[in-house]
Amino acid sequence: MKPKSIDHRAAKGAAVRSVALNTLFQLMTVAALLCLRTMGPPEWLSALMLILAVADLITIPFTFTALWQRVREIEKGELEEAKKY
Repeated sequence: MKPKSIDHRAAKGAAVRSVALNTLFQLMTVAALLCLRTMGPPEWLSALMLILAVADLITIPFTFTALWQRVREIEKGELEEAKKY
């Protein structure tokens, strides 16, 4: 039985939408953390929120790197090759 062919355009679109939504949620989280810092929490909690916000921002470029690799895999047809096995 021959496996179904994969729609490359739909797969790329799904990957891009996923990364865009993930980035939006990360930016909303950073905004919420920075907003909460302005409300006068204890010093240690304020520092923790800043560290979490920065850590969240650091992951965004890696997300786009993973997207770039995923799009390359889709273009090369690696999913179709993997479905043969």
